[in-house]
Amino acid sequence: MKEKEKFKTARSLSGYRRMAWAIALVASFSMTTAFAQLTVKGKILDETGETVIGVNILEKGTVNGTASDTDGNYSITVQDGQRAVLLFSYVGYNTIEEDVNGRSEINIALESSVVNLGEVVAIGYGTQTRRQITGSVANISEENFNKGISRDAADLLQGKVAGLTVTSGSGDVTRGSQIRLRGTSTLQNDQGPMIVIDGIPGGDISTVAPSDIESISVLKDASSQAIYGSRAAGGVILITTKRGSGMKLQVTYDGYASADFVANKPHLLSAAEWRDVNNQLGKDVSSLDRYGAETDWLGEMLRTGFSQNHAVSLSGGGSNNNYRASYTYMDRNGIARDNYITRHSFRFQFQQRAINNRLRIDLTGSASLSDMQFPFRDDFILAYNLPPVYPVKVDGEWFTDMFGKYDQGNPVQNQDENYNLRKHNYFYGAGNVLFDIMEGLNAKVHLYKSAFSGDRSQWLAPTNSRGRGTNGQAEREASTMERDLIEWTFNYNKEFNKKHSVDAIAGYSWEINTYQNQYSRATDFAVTSMGANNIQSGNTLKVGEVTSSKNEYKLISFFGRVHYGYAGKYMATATVRRDGSSKFGANHKWGLFPSVSAAWGVTQEDFLKEISWINDLKLRAGYGVTGNQDGLQPYKTLELYESYGTYYNNESESIAYRISQNANPNLKWEETAMLNIGLDFSLFNGRLGGTIEWYDKRTTDMIYRYAVPTPTFVYDRIYANVGDMLNTGIELLLNVDVVRGKEFNYKTSVNLAHNRNEIIRLSNDLYTTDRIYTGDPWIRGGSGVTSHVIEEGRPVGQFFMLKAKSNQLTADGKFEFEDINNDGQITDDDRTYVGSAQPDLTFGWNNTFSYKNWDASFFIRGTVGNKVLNNPIAAYGNNTYVDGANAIMNDNLLKYKENSRVSSFYLEDASFARLDNMAIGYTFNTSKVNWLDRARIYVATQNLFVITGYTGLDPEVELFRGNATDDDAGLSPGIEARNYFPKARSITFGVNLTF
Repeated sequence: MKEKEKFKTARSLSGYRRMAWAIALVASFSMTTAFAQLTVKGKILDETGETVIGVNILEKGTVNGTASDTDGNYSITVQDGQRAVLLFSYVGYNTIEEDVNGRSEINIALESSVVNLGEVVAIGYGTQTRRQITGSVANISEENFNKGISRDAADLLQGKVAGLTVTSGSGDVTRGSQIRLRGTSTLQNDQGPMIVIDGIPGGDISTVAPSDIESISVLKDASSQAIYGSRAAGGVILITTKRGSGMKLQVTYDGYASADFVANKPHLLSAAEWRDVNNQLGKDVSSLDRYGAETDWLGEMLRTGFSQNHAVSLSGGGSNNNYRASYTYMDRNGIARDNYITRHSFRFQFQQRAINNRLRIDLTGSASLSDMQFPFRDDFILAYNLPPVYPVKVDGEWFTDMFGKYDQGNPVQNQDENYNLRKHNYFYGAGNVLFDIMEGLNAKVHLYKSAFSGDRSQWLAPTNSRGRGTNGQAEREASTMERDLIEWTFNYNKEFNKKHSVDAIAGYSWEINTYQNQYSRATDFAVTSMGANNIQSGNTLKVGEVTSSKNEYKLISFFGRVHYGYAGKYMATATVRRDGSSKFGANHKWGLFPSVSAAWGVTQEDFLKEISWINDLKLRAGYGVTGNQDGLQPYKTLELYESYGTYYNNESESIAYRISQNANPNLKWEETAMLNIGLDFSLFNGRLGGTIEWYDKRTTDMIYRYAVPTPTFVYDRIYANVGDMLNTGIELLLNVDVVRGKEFNYKTSVNLAHNRNEIIRLSNDLYTTDRIYTGDPWIRGGSGVTSHVIEEGRPVGQFFMLKAKSNQLTADGKFEFEDINNDGQITDDDRTYVGSAQPDLTFGWNNTFSYKNWDASFFIRGTVGNKVLNNPIAAYGNNTYVDGANAIMNDNLLKYKENSRVSSFYLEDASFARLDNMAIGYTFNTSKVNWLDRARIYVATQNLFVITGYTGLDPEVELFRGNATDDDAGLSPGIEARNYFPKARSITFGVNLTF
């Protein structure tokens, strides 16, 4: 081309760029510019010479992509045949990056690897390849997710990441999982890891359908978490959702049907056993045993829960755009008759590139609509307590003769007549605009808006034991939460002299969160047919039973990160974030959260290059500081007032007010500093890989509600920063490619984690406490007696109670306890340290197999060395009240001569190994079906069996039994609650189709 023609072409292209910019701002930014395109073809083989189907081929820096066909062939047209770079990626193989350099044919040989060093992993505000990462980041991709029925990302992750504890609730399908990373980090409302969804911090894990999730990254150390500053002390979980790609239109359907069965029921006495026990104890029960009934009360309350899930997605795109839209319908019925959740999830994503790929527009929208019925857990207390000779109904009417007796009522009637319904509607929209200012430098603005609305409707009918005392009770509650977020980021990425690389980001974030609530309660209903939907018909409405509230808080942040790499050998990353939060006191609105980490690629050194069996060896270390503000509600630093009673004013009754909390202008965020050292390795041509890590995690200035003197203070409690806590641990991950063949493959993965928790300090010069007593098992004859203690030198979860000399009663049926203070009597002063709910070891063991078109997997996880208080046995295993109630069968049932005591007598080793998941599937050969790309069917089971010495319902109990917002949530773990109902065992049949 002549110089004059080149100049004309350049001027023409420049004009087109300016025109495209103007059109993009006004319309859809959809202009495509023609350049020196080139069609590249080739064939993809594995290390054995076999063709590989479905390999993803992507033009680097664009959304232009394709996939290899059934013969391993591919064809892709790139924008610039000289400068384009192709990425070849496939599950279980190293990602290959290939420069086109004008070639029209590029053949690829993939290399299998347990640890894919080229895998792109999400980190805070960006991505890195696994080789570049200097912090501790665990990534779980879709093919490694737990199989079978799942509600959210927590179910997909359970047991997969060393150091990440995901505890499921009981059989209640509406109760979310409780998540902790590397131990408990605070005494004040531990919220667990912060959730980040597609780069948006502070998300709700339940709002993303599992079928929409592509991968999940867990930021485990402070050097990787510090980019999120004052919200990252509990860890960070990054969820990356699926997106469309520049391939043909693709339609997928994933569906399953599942049945949940009761996994383990307590052995309550049958009618015959109940009569026999009372007869041996010499108790006359003829007055109760006159109905001729034989009722399994728990069995009457439980059922087989049938569930279904259907997910449909549509995705595709072109060389300059992509899109994906999905809809998921989930309908889960719990094993309790009054327990279900139905959820509709919608999500769409659209990306458009323009101006020679310099401009990128991303739009995302999501909606999650849930209808739920929460079970009344205390109805299970009634089922434990009722004599099995009582009937459910007599002559077609509910049996109610037990009304008024301690912890008794007809639980089946309660299930049918009462309800606790909730609706949760969650919507959000996000959009970002990214512009390449120059080569290696781009600017991005991210806008986000979310709105949540919740509605709770509770009704207790006057005809049953729950509503009888108030002659009917109705509650209605409505709440809304809104969140606005805007973030600006500038990213610089440059390579110098093929050895030096710099990747830097600087950003600004502003967000506001607003919450509103309205609540009303009424009792004494003459008309009950409308339940809680006619709350105004209640005859009694007391002062304080109609309330409304509103709060908001703001967070403003400046952050930056620089990553430097040299020759693939030496890498360093420095991060800093400065957060300003309206939650904290006037003297501490701003906090600084820095981190630094470094890695050494040992295998890049000359002295290791000749050692062929070491494929990769990387040593890394990092230190950083993060904060915790999420557990603190707004306005805790201010002096607040609340309504309290009434007073007479001019012959009228008016509402009185009083101070409800003291002001503390010095209240600030908690700080968690962590040192992390890790070693990543891949050996024997990728057949053995893994990571070993050690960490030291120290939390200072922990927030807790301390007692203070009055009248020095107006109120006797104040929130203050006082305590310190330590978590240290070691984690190991091993991936082994056991069998690698043409037809049969077997891979196994093991993760192990040990964490030691200790309270270092609870007091300072202003606020002091020797101990914090917590935990309330609440058993008959021992109500109000605590079970745990928070104390310096002890872990969270320290059991503190009377210590039994053995697990056997004395000859006369009494407990025998140690007299700790040697005063000759057993009192609360004799309580002592009797074990911890913290496990010595948590583990997960995953195994996957493939043979031709068949695939199979099983997953086992568990704990070693933790204690659980078998509270149902303490509450219902005694014979003291068996003549008017029921009892759990146990070896000591006939021996007791006194009431149960909260003591180590009921404390058991709760170590366990659970076959958590097992699946087998078959993928059909669809090469001859031109309208079907993939078809797979599978069957999966969950919670198939548990190996344990624990004698209760389940050794894996919840971290806390109330709500996550409770002040003491998580401070008394390891109690199987007396209203705990069984977990479910499920079997699932599913199908995956791609068109």
